[in-house]
This record gives sequence, structure tokens and C-alpha cells, in this order.
Amino acid sequence: MSRKPDCKTRYPILLAHGLGVTEHGGLYVPWGRVPDVLRAHGAQICFGGQDAWGSIETGAAQLAETVRNMLRLYDCGRINIIAHSKGGLEARHLISAMGYGKYVASLTMLSTPNHGSRVAELLLYARPGIAVWARGNDAWWRRGGDQKPDTLRAGQQLTPAYLETFNRTHPDANCVYYQSWGARLGKNNTDAAMRLTHALFYPTHGDSDGLVTSQSARWGRYRGTLVGVSHQQLVDAQGVDCGFDVRGFYVRLVQELVQQGF
Repeated sequence: MSRKPDCKTRYPILLAHGLGVTEHGGLYVPWGRVPDVLRAHGAQICFGGQDAWGSIETGAAQLAETVRNMLRLYDCGRINIIAHSKGGLEARHLISAMGYGKYVASLTMLSTPNHGSRVAELLLYARPGIAVWARGNDAWWRRGGDQKPDTLRAGQQLTPAYLETFNRTHPDANCVYYQSWGARLGKNNTDAAMRLTHALFYPTHGDSDGLVTSQSARWGRYRGTLVGVSHQQLVDAQGVDCGFDVRGFYVRLVQELVQQGF
């Protein structure tokens, strides 16, 4: 059934995933049914192509390659980025530290830990055990396709202390529209893994989507806190309806970008 092309933005859309996954899998498979429904509504979609366990700098460099390819492919001057979790930090580094603001019209961040995650901080207290696991994880993901896996650094870069410095050294670009959403699990959420992390780290970490609090997600124009959706469900990782209309959310998000001229 054909749909109205109401998600055909002026600039194509890059979807940037978060930590521990690639477009092909990992801890979960990001985006699920979202790309197909957006394309059915006329959107032009590309994937970020970042490592699963790379540093912010490595992920940003990989996003830069994707951006250059998109500019050639679509013969356009700019692109829109929709980023989940750590992908938002990589996009901010791309814009602020690598001079790509002139190529980015808008950056939408979904549960990006812009002010850090206490979950990452608390897990790092487990050294040296976490360091041993990180070396093994790097070796596994290097065989699995990551170009420069660095699990320990990736975790350190998600702590509140690191992000405090990051935010000072990465000012927003005036030519880019920034917006963000946070999320929290709510009651009776079906994501068992995120219910577990929420229970383990609450109340020290605060109410969250399982990994990121709404306070940490705030950046640019804060659009609000989505209730009843986990960190993974926000990118349709389970590929099923969970009480939160994830596909409808993305369609409305992109329709707004169209209305804003992006």
C-alpha cells in the first residue's frame, strides 16, 4: 500500500547507532522496522557505519566518511542526523571538533548521555575485572568487523566527569539545529534487560530508560521525556510493538523536520 511521501526531507537522513551494536547486530540490532517505514513515507535513509565499541573520536571519523558518501550520493550540501545514545556524542564531535557543522542541518538525539551515565561510572569501579573483559571484547569485535575497538575508553567517555569536559570543549555550531528526547521505562515495561539495569542502579543512577536518565539526555531544544519505552526499544531493537508506538514516533519526528525545512 502506497503512502503519502510526508517524510521526504529537504536533506537525507543519517541514522547513527549507539554503543555495543552495529547495523548488523551486537547487543541488539538497532532501528528495527524504522528505516522501512520512513522510506515508505518518502525519506532517504543511510546508516552511520560506526564501530560497535569504538571511541567517540573513531565513531565520529566513521560518520564523517558516511556524510561525505551521502553528499555525493544525493548530490546535496547538507544532511540530517538522527542519533541514538552514544551516536549523539559522536555526531556532536563530528560537528564541533571536525568542522562538519556546515554539512549538518539538524541533529536529533534520542537518549544520548550528554551529561554522562552513572551506569558507566559504576561499572568502571569493577577494575581490574572490567579491564580484562574489555580486552577480550576488543579482540572479539576486531574479528567481528570493528576497525578500532576500544571498550575501556568508550566506557570512560560515557562518565559524567568525562562529559563535563567534553561539553566545555564541544560548543554547538550556530548553523545546526539541535533537539533531544529522553526516555524512562515506566511501569510494566517488557524489556527484561533494561528493567534489570534500572533496578540494579536505581536510585543511585535515578529514573531512566535502563541506561540514560532524562536529565542526562537534555541538549539543545529538549522535546520531552518519552514514557514507557526502554533504551533498546527506542530504536525498535525487539521489532515488536511494546505499548510505545516507535514507528509512529519516528514518522512524526521526520514530518516535523520536513515542516521546519530540513
